[in-house]
Amino acid sequence: MISDMSQSSSLSPQPPPLPPPPSPPPPQAVYAASNIDNSVINVNMVKNLSSMVVCPLVEVKSKFDAEFRRFSVARVSLTSVELFRKLVEQLHHLSEIPFTLCYTDPHGDLLPINNDENFRKAIDSARPILRLLLQRKGESLEERYGYGLDAIKKKNRISRFLAGATGTALPSRAYDISMPQDFRQVSAIIDVDVVPECHRRVRLCKHGSDKPLGFYIRDGTSVRVTQQGLLKLPGIFISRLVPGGLAESTGLLAVNDEVLEVNGIEVAGKSLDQVTDM
Repeated sequence: MISDMSQSSSLSPQPPPLPPPPSPPPPQAVYAASNIDNSVINVNMVKNLSSMVVCPLVEVKSKFDAEFRRFSVARVSLTSVELFRKLVEQLHHLSEIPFTLCYTDPHGDLLPINNDENFRKAIDSARPILRLLLQRKGESLEERYGYGLDAIKKKNRISRFLAGATGTALPSRAYDISMPQDFRQVSAIIDVDVVPECHRRVRLCKHGSDKPLGFYIRDGTSVRVTQQGLLKLPGIFISRLVPGGLAESTGLLAVNDEVLEVNGIEVAGKSLDQVTDM
């Protein structure tokens, strides 16, 4: 019995030895790895903090009729008056309504915002709030009689009261002051880089009016410099400017100026009547 058991035990395979347990990493390696992780986290935190730098804001309070809006705009984004007008236009839904844009300065005067220069002044006057007034075009009294008169009106309240009591009226401004964007172009010097330096191509704009251009022409003799020398040719010249006319008011034409072309058509070889009809 015992011998049989010993034989059977000798025939059975013995199990392989178990591998030794892995040794833990040295503390120095763990410490180095933790330092690397911390350094990465610190770099990311610095990047996030640098991207979260707060830009200075400008507080704005705008009014159109009985509608008020309050909002803030980053000062760095206020680059032009056109972008600012589009922003205000979207906030008040004025895409189809022509309007004027004004602001109240620290002295209480109502001043326009219609170009980049006074737009920058308006932003600088925001202490702490930029107060805007939007009005439909044609409804603003300042647009008709001039801006910056609020302070003068406040100072003359007693004078107006006394003038009303005595029956004498204060002098009023009877002329209109239009916004710069309402001006119409009446003249321009064009094709400067095309025509010779001794010539000038001028555009006079009549805007559909039946009024003449405001000058008279005459025929004369023009002296041209050619390869064969001086050459005398017939020419058309300005003889007189109409006082207060379009040509005189622009200052681009003068008496004795030679007319070389009209509406792109050369006048060389044409009679005085033909040029007049042109």
